[in-house]
Amino acid sequence: MAGRELGIDLAGHHGRLLTPTDVKEADLILGMTRKHVREAVTVDPGAWGRTFTLRELVRRAQMTSPRHANQSLAEWLVFVHHGRRMVDLHGKSKDDDIADPLGGSMRDYRVAAETIAGLVNELTGLAWPDLPGTDGQ
Repeated sequence: MAGRELGIDLAGHHGRLLTPTDVKEADLILGMTRKHVREAVTVDPGAWGRTFTLRELVRRAQMTSPRHANQSLAEWLVFVHHGRRMVDLHGKSKDDDIADPLGGSMRDYRVAAETIAGLVNELTGLAWPDLPGTDGQ
């Protein structure tokens, strides 16, 4: 229902286990928590440079710069990834983690949905600034 209120149809969405193939083939892996990032990097340590929490990637991209028109996603992620430390993935972080509303109130679901939608919009403007309708235009 929280997604529907934002115009997002999640009826067909279902969770599934992350596979090594999923991680290996992904250009970008976004988790909602640092635990998700740890799990993806455990599956494939080579994915570290392209695996972030959604909040972390937006924050780091804001601190560096938006992706340039002639810059590949992989090149931009190297730039945004620079200076990260795996030790920062330990524990929980209000700066990086989005609280899972599972078992919570409808308000918890709305807050999570609004937070994710806002961060995705921000990320789209930073990583794909030339797309019509993004903040980059």
